[in-house]
Amino acid sequence: MKPLLSLLALCAFATAGLRAGDDLPALKDVFAGKFLIGGAVGSNVALQPGHPLRPLVEKHFNSLVSTNLMKWGPYNPQPGEYNDAEAGAFFGYGKAHGMHMVGHTLFWHSQTPKWVYEDSEGQPLSRDALLKRMRERVQRVAKLYGPSTDAWDVVNEAIIEDGSVRKTSFSRILGDDWVIEAFKIATEELPKNIQLLYNDYNMETPGRLKSVVQLVHDLRARGLRIDAVGSQAHWRLETPTIAEIEASIVALRDAGVKVHFTELDVEVLPRRVNGAEISMREQRTPENDPYTAGLPPEIQEKLAKRYADIFALFLKNDDVIERVTFWGVTDGDSWLNNWPVRGRTNHPLLFDRAGQPKPAFHAVIETATQP
Repeated sequence: MKPLLSLLALCAFATAGLRAGDDLPALKDVFAGKFLIGGAVGSNVALQPGHPLRPLVEKHFNSLVSTNLMKWGPYNPQPGEYNDAEAGAFFGYGKAHGMHMVGHTLFWHSQTPKWVYEDSEGQPLSRDALLKRMRERVQRVAKLYGPSTDAWDVVNEAIIEDGSVRKTSFSRILGDDWVIEAFKIATEELPKNIQLLYNDYNMETPGRLKSVVQLVHDLRARGLRIDAVGSQAHWRLETPTIAEIEASIVALRDAGVKVHFTELDVEVLPRRVNGAEISMREQRTPENDPYTAGLPPEIQEKLAKRYADIFALFLKNDDVIERVTFWGVTDGDSWLNNWPVRGRTNHPLLFDRAGQPKPAFHAVIETATQP
């Protein structure tokens, strides 16, 4: 690999790109034939024709996922109540622009309404009753959105870092094999052309990675489908190491599945919380929110190099990596502005709050254009 462009050169490249406007290279074109480039958006992008993120989404991405819309709670907050107008707009918008469309997520312990686990008297459902509700959910999205969907995250974050099954209402009612049951439903009810994924964060953690690999083998042994594993890739400037990321890719390749990096961003602010457990919170302080006026040059350079190293690794392993999706489009719409600390000014993506490319954007482009 060539040495990374100096920050000065990158900034000059960025300024030239801003002046060039439409002459800026499109991420999806630069990585065409290697892997899809995706973005995560709110339903407002699909609902508002003049939404300011649309030009970036349509220029740079060929895959799309909704950040919240298709999770059980936002989509089906009460029995018999469905947000089909928003869902239809989202899938319609993506398909109208030739996007590879991802459903996120069928089953997750968070953002699942309490009513899902209870009967009409507020008592815990039986195993059979919960499985019936899960199947009805999959049947509905298969019927309404199956023709517009290319992949589903079937189960999200069901394994903790020591490799054991996370204790949730799903596991309490269905047992630790509930993930197997979820994939059985998805295998039986979703069209065969839709890829089925297990999705989790900190996939570089040995305990979690080992259990996910075992899950792949267990599903296949039962004749069930799992086509890919999604690694969320909520990473930081120094961690995990490139070697640790590559080890996870190799382990999943050896297990016989494709790899999708489903929620990529790079945290530049200090925090105590490790991973992406959304229940964890910290208080905002000047020390953990130091870049409210913008990133200083030395941090811009670190972020650019980090992204360059990440994408160089992705290109090295493009035989198994099928998709790289950023969790957000610009720094301004990143979830990291409000997690684990509310109201911070974070800078984890390739486009700044004005929608302009950062040095990290050009560093990523450079990885794909080197001889």
